[in-house]
Amino acid sequence: MMIALLMMVQSASPAPLTLPPGAILDAQARRGVLMRLDGAAAQSPQACISACDLTPNCQAWTYHRPEADRAPRCDLHPIAGPSHFDPGAITGLSPALAARIEAGAERAPSVRERRALSHEDAPAAPPRSDELAGG
Repeated sequence: MMIALLMMVQSASPAPLTLPPGAILDAQARRGVLMRLDGAAAQSPQACISACDLTPNCQAWTYHRPEADRAPRCDLHPIAGPSHFDPGAITGLSPALAARIEAGAERAPSVRERRALSHEDAPAAPPRSDELAGG
């Protein structure tokens, strides 16, 4: 099963970078690797995005740019945890997770949320007394 998945990932055409702003962070990486991929998935950030999109439970990805002592690499993450500074990396959310976040931001507020935002049914403040309490 894993071999078939890796073959699909390596033969997949790169997805266009259509993730919303903020879903991709340059000079950042994430910890906690689900899978490290070399080959086609490590050729570009777009290929890494495609690999994440094709991998079940992938929530985030990190592309490590090639360096003198390191080949390019794509890390897939099961959790979109916090990122940390890494000048040789670029990280982002999976297309599916980014789409769910965008859809949640675009939906209209529910009746309950609208009521809370408009302060309807808010408890009235207790009346204030000019007398001092105590004795």
